Amino acid sequence: MGKLTRRVKYIAKERRLSIPAEFLHHHGIERGDRFVVSAVREKLYALPLHIWDQYEELGSHLRSWFPDAEHPFGEVAKNAAKLRLGSQDRVVLPRNFPFQLESSTKMHWDLVDGILTMEPEHKALPARPALSQPTGQGSLLDLVGSANQRPSFDREAAAAALTEEISVSRIDWRDRTFADGSSIPGEPLVRSIKVEGLRRPLVLRELGGGYQVIDGFRRLAAARQLRMRAVPAIVWRGIDEDACRRLKLMEPPRDKTSETTTVSRLQSTLRLHEDQVALREIEHITGRRKRTLQRYLRVAQEPALREAIEDGRLSIFKAEEILKAGIEAEDAIRGSWTVKRIREEGKRAGRARPRREHGPRD
Repeated sequence: MGKLTRRVKYIAKERRLSIPAEFLHHHGIERGDRFVVSAVREKLYALPLHIWDQYEELGSHLRSWFPDAEHPFGEVAKNAAKLRLGSQDRVVLPRNFPFQLESSTKMHWDLVDGILTMEPEHKALPARPALSQPTGQGSLLDLVGSANQRPSFDREAAAAALTEEISVSRIDWRDRTFADGSSIPGEPLVRSIKVEGLRRPLVLRELGGGYQVIDGFRRLAAARQLRMRAVPAIVWRGIDEDACRRLKLMEPPRDKTSETTTVSRLQSTLRLHEDQVALREIEHITGRRKRTLQRYLRVAQEPALREAIEDGRLSIFKAEEILKAGIEAEDAIRGSWTVKRIREEGKRAGRARPRREHGPRD
């Protein structure tokens, strides 16, 4: 498969900004839905409304805790606007929005922890008196997590200094004290780690002679599946379990609707297809094979089958068998027919399954 492009288009004259399909797919944002876009110096940030509400609440706490200090998050809130997604996955920036480019350009983008970051390809914007000088922070998470502006702060250098290579054999993967969901890694995550390695370090706590997992259960499971000897991690030392819980509670809660299930895969594939995203692009976004995507789309075209799958009364495999047999879907669903019964009814209806002929090869 080809490499997914990491650039989108900004049209200066119309102030139209393209939004990557991966961000919309990740949060289930559809045409007409609203989300937040904010400008901080040379970068743009896009967040869904539920994450933005959490950050606004955190910002109010910071202002009450530090009334005499101007927190960098205030700049994010000041330059934010709630926009509505238009056709072709685009939004129109307001005239008073503090982001100006003299000509159309391509924007590099990245999606980290559900937050979309975009910046111009040339990384040079005209001077804007309304905005302060760059502080050196690398992402919106840094702006939220730092109470003081530090112009000399280097995110990559700080991350490299804090990250350690920890042997997988010393990590207690059975300890699920801080797990908040399933630890089974998805196929796209395993493939990504196999090709690019672990881009986001685990968070571990030193405990006895080993390490306890605080964050990164799926990444650890994928590393074990790939038989990796060591993984990058940030290690907390000298703190008790209560302190670990407090630090973990400061992270935004994971959206339970993003759990990988058959229904969510079917719905996400159909949503991208209805948005006129090419099948090859859906392959790149979701990591699913073309044949699997075609199965999802065939089943989704039958309302009765789709409704039964979403209600948990039918599997996609059995739905595909119903389509091949050419029988009434309602009869098979109401009677809870087995695959064998479905095939037999298909033969009676004159829709026998084609047999593959094994003739001599030329």
